[in-house]
Amino acid sequence: MKIHPIIVSLLLTSALNANAASPEDPNTTDEFDAQGFYTFRPDLRKCITPLCGGLFVKAVNREQTRCADGSLQPECYVATVVNKNNIAYVQDGLLQGKIKPKKYKGFGNLGKFELSAAFRPAVTTSASSDFVGLHNNGRVCITTPCFSFDEYVLNSKKVKDVSLIDLEKVGASEEDLTTAWAIISAGGNSALLATGTNEYVQELDGIGLHFIADQFYLPIPPEKN
Repeated sequence: MKIHPIIVSLLLTSALNANAASPEDPNTTDEFDAQGFYTFRPDLRKCITPLCGGLFVKAVNREQTRCADGSLQPECYVATVVNKNNIAYVQDGLLQGKIKPKKYKGFGNLGKFELSAAFRPAVTTSASSDFVGLHNNGRVCITTPCFSFDEYVLNSKKVKDVSLIDLEKVGASEEDLTTAWAIISAGGNSALLATGTNEYVQELDGIGLHFIADQFYLPIPPEKN
């Protein structure tokens, strides 16, 4: 398996910080917020605003999404997006935020989406598996497997430790891979959003759990005014 140079750098950094973290006492000062992630599609129906022209949003990893009126639906229509940070979200990307009620005169509660962050896909491949967040948990070992990464299932409280993250099969650019590994290595409340599968693999001193990504998403910075 090809090992990206950033992985080597990450392992060396962890080893140098061995006094600050151990297998029994990983660095968990801050936790990644795995809630409030959505896919979306623009509303292309031809009817009067605000009944049309907004977004349809769908909570990832869930069959039903809680809409502005409190109902559970496969996806929810929101008439407007509150985008205070001026983030240029892109098609096939991910949004983080909240669906909130909002009444429109003469039309009732059509809802709004309060956007806090947006993410772009590394490649054009459609996601085909669960959405997760990945980061370094600070754990240091002297053998393998070393479960030094946390895998958070988005929109849930599920988290598991994995011993290796493989981003190479995504086919992303070298620049995007470098950015992705920088996000993973930051740890704390930072995590790389990705889709992929888990595989159990025999390592030096036991069975490791690998995450094999088929897509990952990078944060879109706010546009400068």
